[in-house]
Parts: sequence; C-alpha cells; structure tokens
Amino acid sequence: MRDKALKIIGEKLSEVLSKSGYNKVKAENNDISILFAKESTGSGFAVNFEESKNQFELLSCEVENGRISQGSESKVLSTWLFDPQLDTEREAKDIAADFAETVRGATGKAGSKKVAKKKKKGEDEDSASSLFLMNRIANIFPELKESLQQEKESYENFRGVTFAREKALPLVKEVLTSEEPKDKFKKLCTVFSNLYDSGDLDTKAIITIVFLNAIDDTIARENIGAAVSKELQIAMKEAFKLKGKKIKPEKIKKRSTFISDTLSAAQAQQAQQRK
Repeated sequence: MRDKALKIIGEKLSEVLSKSGYNKVKAENNDISILFAKESTGSGFAVNFEESKNQFELLSCEVENGRISQGSESKVLSTWLFDPQLDTEREAKDIAADFAETVRGATGKAGSKKVAKKKKKGEDEDSASSLFLMNRIANIFPELKESLQQEKESYENFRGVTFAREKALPLVKEVLTSEEPKDKFKKLCTVFSNLYDSGDLDTKAIITIVFLNAIDDTIARENIGAAVSKELQIAMKEAFKLKGKKIKPEKIKKRSTFISDTLSAAQAQQAQQRK
C-alpha cells in the first residue's frame, strides 16, 4: 500500500507543481521517494516515507542533478502518519490533498483574489501566517470557505484571531471535544502540529490559546495531546495554565498584542521548566 500511496501523492503533486514550472525528476537520494525540481531556480519539493515512524514527510529543498543539494537546508512542510498495513487509498488521498494544498501555498498559487488590491502582497502565500492556517482549516470544514473569502476581501489585514474565534472555533471545538468525525479530528491535530512548528507567533497563538485553550474537558485534552506533536503537547499544557490570567508584558514590543503576549509568557514558562 505504501507504493500505491506514493503514486497517489506523486500524481496530485504533479498536477499542482507543473503549473508553477516544477518537473518530477528521478531522485538520486536513497531516502527520497518523490522529487520535484524547478530548473530555473534550483528549488524543489521532496516526499519521503520514514519506515521506522510510518510517516510521510513533505520537504522544501534545493535540488541539483536529482539530489538535494549538499549544505542546503531542507524544511519539513508537513507530516502525516500512514500505516501501510492498515491505512487505505482514502488516507493516501487525504495526505495527497494536504501536500498539494501546502505546496500551492508555498509556490504562491493559493488561489485567485477578487480584490487583490486590498491585501498585503504575499500574505496568501506565506505558509507561516494565520491566513494559511485558516485556509487549511477551511479545507477540513468547507462551510467556512465562503466566510473566509468574505473576510479576505473585506479587510486589508487578515483578522486571524477574530476569524478563528468567531467563525472557526465553534466547528473546531465540537470536533476536538467529541473526537468525531475521526477523520476531521486526525486532520486538525496534524494541521495544528505542522503549523505550530512552522508558523509565526500569531499562528502559534491561535492554535494554543484560541483553539486548544477552549477545550476544558480533561479526557478530550488527553486525546488531543496523544494525537499532536510532542512540541505542541508541551505548549498546550503551558498555555492552559495561563487561561483566564491577565498577562503583563515585560516590556513594550514592536508588534505587541494580548494574544502574542500570552503566548510569549507561555513559551517563557515552558522554557523555564525545561531547565
């Protein structure tokens, strides 16, 4: 089933990346299963499957002669667990769709903009932004897409926290609390884990403070903790300790907000405990 999953993922990525000038090339790295490269820039994307973890990884990288360039820094964009003995084509298609959406954002092909002049240049394309997070969540909850489009067209700066609280939170909270439907629960935990690792401060704050801090049920929090990355598991515990507390920043920051200050305090507390 692993080879079949790789075929499904490869075909889906080809469909998206070919539009941006990327071609599939033979991977000379033994640990890389699928490799795409853009000859004019040397940039690329790779997919590998870690047998020991039963996990697919999507990487952005630099490519030279069918190999990831030595000395270059590859970045993990997304990871998905996949058990070839248990999982089916359905899970493979979910992974393919997620990887396709990720590279679409990374290559600046996030979609057409009806009122592009009202938006900051490049905001849709930034895979670390709160807008990218909301786009991913809207793929899990298609009913959010219309209101997300309206939000993007109505405001020059995307109101990530406001949209998350007012539009996305009711849907996210219901799935995280009930763990149903299981496929949406799994997708949410995967998206949160991936984007907590790569996201900017606002993205991290929305994941921990807006979404995960909204879950009070102990069993539900334990289930979420078992499904997310270790880093996010630690962060959600520290953020929850600060729930309801008034946070006073140590000093004035250039782009200080209540939510970023709260997350900064949680991260400081987390770092202190690791010592």
